[in-house]
Amino acid sequence: MSQEIHFRKRPGKAGEIGLFLETDVFEPEWNSIPRGAEVRADVTVPATLKYMRYFRALCGLLAEQCDWLKEDAEFAKEQVLMECRHVTYHHDRKRGETEIRAKTTRNLTADQWVRLIERAKYAVEQKFLPGTPASAIKVEIEKMIRERR
Repeated sequence: MSQEIHFRKRPGKAGEIGLFLETDVFEPEWNSIPRGAEVRADVTVPATLKYMRYFRALCGLLAEQCDWLKEDAEFAKEQVLMECRHVTYHHDRKRGETEIRAKTTRNLTADQWVRLIERAKYAVEQKFLPGTPASAIKVEIEKMIRERR
């Protein structure tokens, strides 16, 4: 079983320091690990974490605001990635069909994140929430990020 969970190192109770969940997003994964279980962790401090948070908040905002996205942040993320052309093409020679799938955002560099977020902001303003001022979208996303911390 392999899962990715984000923690924050901070003081706990009376002199303790530990890794703690900062958002509810990873609660199901964390709760699926039995108490006392031995786990292996690859600890990294990604420089791109702020971009990932922004992108996740943007997708969450879309899921809340667009009825056709069914209030599903993962579906919204996939739709934004498709609109931004952050995709891979898979050709099945037997059927003669090409399938388009959203690429993962897992290993993006900071530069790639910046480009993707700029394309995503444009797509949101033009296709998903037309007529909504960019400043209003930015304020709402920053509010969502602060609430999740």
